[in-house]
Amino acid sequence: MAESLVIRLPDASTGPAEWVVVDDSGARVSDPGRGSLNEASVLTENRKVIVLVPATRVLRLSADVPLRSVAKIRQALPFALEEQLAGDVEAQHFACEKRNESGLIPVAVVATELMEQWVDTFAENDIKADAVFAESDGIATVPATISVYVDDDSFIIRDTAGDITVADAASMDVVLDLLLEQQTGELDDEEDDVSIPPVNLLIYCSASAHEQHQEYWERLRMRAENLDIKILAEGALPRMAGEVVMNRGVNLLQGKYARKVELGAHWKRWQPAATLLAAFVLLVLIFQGASYFQLSRQETALDQAASSVLSATFNNIGEVADPWNELTSRLGTASPEAVVSGPGFVEALEALSIAFAETPGIKMQTMSFRGGVVDMQLVAPNVDALDQLRQLVSGPGKFTAEIQSANPKDDAIEGRMQIMASKQ
Repeated sequence: MAESLVIRLPDASTGPAEWVVVDDSGARVSDPGRGSLNEASVLTENRKVIVLVPATRVLRLSADVPLRSVAKIRQALPFALEEQLAGDVEAQHFACEKRNESGLIPVAVVATELMEQWVDTFAENDIKADAVFAESDGIATVPATISVYVDDDSFIIRDTAGDITVADAASMDVVLDLLLEQQTGELDDEEDDVSIPPVNLLIYCSASAHEQHQEYWERLRMRAENLDIKILAEGALPRMAGEVVMNRGVNLLQGKYARKVELGAHWKRWQPAATLLAAFVLLVLIFQGASYFQLSRQETALDQAASSVLSATFNNIGEVADPWNELTSRLGTASPEAVVSGPGFVEALEALSIAFAETPGIKMQTMSFRGGVVDMQLVAPNVDALDQLRQLVSGPGKFTAEIQSANPKDDAIEGRMQIMASKQ
């Protein structure tokens, strides 16, 4: 099963990073680590690398842009969200994902200057990130539940609709109270007759944060349907890593920061298949080359045999550039494509050329080749010459020649002879 190295960057540039290795199911493979990014880089080999950046530095929004092209949507985002941003949109980097169930586009906005710093830091520490998410993407959306991650200096809230709120720890009471009033309908007296689903609270925190906010937890217990507090003994990263691997959020590596495809990095994975393909192509080329060589030899043998038959059959034929075509035009025999594919035709023609050379006076009138049988109409001076030709063709044992007919005509014998491969 493939593994991912999930690295969590500190909010302060001087603080240590955290990391953990998880598999595709989100299960933890290694114990959490803590230290410099250079220490984490030794764990990147053969693993996907996912970086979680501080949620306080990434603004999460939703946009309603009536476009389909991802490139055009990304171009339109600064104008669609300009009124919701305090800074200059030209100094911001926008990333987005596909529309959610509500038809809205999840958007992540981060200062371009900060994005450049992160990318430079990755390069300095030889870390090639496959994806960069805000750490808030490591918090799952739970139906009818407000999830809260409490850190030392900040907190992250994902409400029942999946919207994210990030603020400093000092303002947690105010923000969470207001959110609860919105989620439970406490702000609108006119909604008394409307059935509002109960809201549960799921809080993740360290043991020290749990003790620090003990009184506030008790007040929340009176307002929420259920309050469940989970102590993160090893910190939030293992749980965030499992979630972000299974349900990824908005990857900040888009546009000019998109990860460039490096073929060399995938070569080891594809090398066996590429080797097999190369071997297959080589075998095909060898087979085609051998077939071409065999056909070339066959064509040469066919021309040589046809030339011998021509010289033995026709007087004063002279030198012919294309013996086979000349033979077919004079005898009306089948085309080369039809006969070359037949088994034994070239060999039979070679045997005939030798036999004709030793039996002068025999002329060929027609010749055909079908079903492995050479059929010829011949004119011989006498029956003995015709039988001598038969014996010469049959002599080596490769072929059997049979005289089908021998009829006197004028001072010669018109005969019909068939040649076929001998049965071994």
